[in-house]
Amino acid sequence: MAYRLVFFMAALATAQQTRLRLAPEGKFAGMGLDPGCESVLYQELNCPVLVGELGTTSYHGTIGDKATTDAACAAACSTALSTARRRIVGACTKTPDLVPGYPIVALVDSIQTGWNETCQKDKETGQYCNTIIDSFKEVAELGDMAREDLCSYCFGARLRMMQSSPYSAYEELYAEMLDFVNKECSVNSPIEILPNPININYTQDARCEPERRYKTQATDTCDSIAKKYSVSGATLYYLNPELSNCTAPSAGIELCLPDQCDTTYTVQSAEESCVEVAVDHGTSWRNIVDWNPGLDTRCSNLWSTSPFWGRTICVSAPGGEFVPPPPSNSSTPGNGNIGGPGGSGDGYADTIVNPPAGVTVAKGTTIRCGEYIEAVEGIGCETMLARNAVPMGLFLQVNPSLGELAIECSDKLVIGTWYCIHPHRSWNDTVVDE
Repeated sequence: MAYRLVFFMAALATAQQTRLRLAPEGKFAGMGLDPGCESVLYQELNCPVLVGELGTTSYHGTIGDKATTDAACAAACSTALSTARRRIVGACTKTPDLVPGYPIVALVDSIQTGWNETCQKDKETGQYCNTIIDSFKEVAELGDMAREDLCSYCFGARLRMMQSSPYSAYEELYAEMLDFVNKECSVNSPIEILPNPININYTQDARCEPERRYKTQATDTCDSIAKKYSVSGATLYYLNPELSNCTAPSAGIELCLPDQCDTTYTVQSAEESCVEVAVDHGTSWRNIVDWNPGLDTRCSNLWSTSPFWGRTICVSAPGGEFVPPPPSNSSTPGNGNIGGPGGSGDGYADTIVNPPAGVTVAKGTTIRCGEYIEAVEGIGCETMLARNAVPMGLFLQVNPSLGELAIECSDKLVIGTWYCIHPHRSWNDTVVDE
């Protein structure tokens, strides 16, 4: 799987360092940066190494006790970050990007964003806003907050600060929260999500057939694309690393669409569970997970806000339901190969066979297998499994070279290599009864 690109930032600094570096010495060697530009990126900043972790895209809450926060939030660190940015801008005029679409200043701007949020203070008391927000009574709904908390300086200022930076975790959920604060507290502040300045022009995967390629339009969202093409929004997001903002993706991004499913469903609220959705659509919750790579194995991110990939999921098998092939010449009784030769429809086979002569079987694939399948160009794991009625979890277990996550599976397939599609029921036993 082409993982979502996360460029080094200061979290790459080693634990042995007492001061922060944007990157360890030599990290960007060979990337074609101007020598003066590259050297600036390795300079020490007058900040604790901990500050580097603030460059991650997340809600930045309390980072430790007051002494830890005071050290990270020292005025000298803020000055160091501002100075580093000024030096980068001056030294990197010839090579302003690490790679096309990734501005070098993002290395420091992302940290500055996290620093600002972490170190924000109340105007009247001088307390850290995180400390004040942490003291609020926990509520299930924003509307249940005490008005003095909802309309407090720190609560609104935090949301407005997040909205003002394209490097923050400000997404649809926070936009809804800020809109609510604006209305309830008579504030007029912008709520739109700013475009991500990191916009890498990824090369489209060669396995993406021309008919599955799509270029984003100005009015698109992940949900609108998923609904239009009857695909899973979760899979769309995780299949395309360049799709960083599902609420308002930049126009002109080339995407690879996942396999289509006959039926999609829009998740209605955070209270919905995979079990409820599955029951309503006559299937199992494990099928929901298998059909939507990007959902975790416990389906705990069905209503995901960070990252936000939309609300559209597949509630039928991508690539279509398996249609049993015509009976073969085999005398083995069974059910049309559903669940494997002689199987009972659960993905297992009742007999063990040898792989076809002379073929290459994937490393680690079980030899206690009732049927093998060859990886061919243009056919991903989802389609392969839908056509053979095999659960994704079982397929990954018996073919460990494909990884542990469904979203990795297709990218780890090796064309021309054979995999076990229907394992014998005893595949994981220590001893097989003959």
